[in-house]
Amino acid sequence: MSKSGRIAAAAVLLCGIWFALAPAQAQEPTTEPAPSTQAPDSSSPRTPSRTNTAPSDTPVPEAGDSRVSVLTLAAVARSGKPEFRTTTLLCAPKEAGTHPEPADACAELEAAGGDFAELTAEPAACPMIYEPVSLVVVGLWDSRPVTYQHDFANWCVMANAAEHVYKF
Repeated sequence: MSKSGRIAAAAVLLCGIWFALAPAQAQEPTTEPAPSTQAPDSSSPRTPSRTNTAPSDTPVPEAGDSRVSVLTLAAVARSGKPEFRTTTLLCAPKEAGTHPEPADACAELEAAGGDFAELTAEPAACPMIYEPVSLVVVGLWDSRPVTYQHDFANWCVMANAAEHVYKF
């Protein structure tokens, strides 16, 4: 992958992390009051209103909950048919995200201590076709920064390198 390709992938990942964490910054929706027919008071500056646009099923950290695990996984095919896949995985304080199996993937990562290099799965048959796929993971695990990069021979090999985490 070229340097500009890596930079673009990193930017996409960071945007995904920001999007995943954004709901925690606006816990209660606020709305702007109805417009008034009176002239605005020039002595007090008007503050812009904030609206929480997060989906209602997005977990919001509870007060006193210091453990945060939020990850963005992105994979891109480096040859053959261009393909890019990305998913978010929130494991703490609650399991959620766009990953198809968040609870199972979080449990698998918990068992590996959050170390992607320790993930394993039962051997599976994959075609012996070399169409490399680069996986990049960026985020927080137990409130600590995580970055991980690995190249797989093809999509099948990546999906079968772990029981649940890479199946997105």
